[in-house]
Amino acid sequence: MNTESQTTDCLNTHLEPSYFCPFIGSMFQGPMGNLSIDMRRGMVRRFTDAHILYIMYLCSDGKVSRQALADITGIGEGAVRTILKYLRGMGFADAQKRGIYLTPKGKELVDGTGIEIPEEQPLGLLDCKAEFVLLAHGKGYLMDSDIKYRDGAIMMGASVCMPFRMDGGKVTVPYYDAVQLEYPDLSEFAERIGMKDGDAGMLCGAASIQVASSAAFGGMLKLLG
Repeated sequence: MNTESQTTDCLNTHLEPSYFCPFIGSMFQGPMGNLSIDMRRGMVRRFTDAHILYIMYLCSDGKVSRQALADITGIGEGAVRTILKYLRGMGFADAQKRGIYLTPKGKELVDGTGIEIPEEQPLGLLDCKAEFVLLAHGKGYLMDSDIKYRDGAIMMGASVCMPFRMDGGKVTVPYYDAVQLEYPDLSEFAERIGMKDGDAGMLCGAASIQVASSAAFGGMLKLLG
């Protein structure tokens, strides 16, 4: 199979990236600018705006603890604490003794992304230690053959990223098609995870599930803006 996994060794020990460019998309730049928050100042941060979106998604179904958010994303409780401070300042989240939850404003933002983490996750599609897929319902029209979605995931530490979409019941990987790279048939897997026409997906591989999942949010953030 001629995929990016042949040009990158997915089994190498992953070194946690230093996020010199903390803004992958533009979704949070406006709200942070209104609060005079500049993530680019000071010491290199161990998280990006993709982690912010990931944490918002994790908080969208109810209250969750800081420790749980740190464990799932792999960025540490201190970084989670800083992110939550940003989210409270932007009016997207709040906290009670039972955990963190989204405000109506925060839930509206997350719902608008169409993002869903499918219950079934891939195994063996990318030949990496960890693989993760993320869907964005109704956002397939935003995806073209641009490399930026893949780059957004690579910035987050992914070894491999396949941005894919479904149109007319057919699953394609526009970037791979453009550069004439082969990729596995994703049709059966897409059906199992409930992908529909018009949906976009981000399939990422990395050395850990925390990095693979965060990378998928990085790629999706490039798609959503």
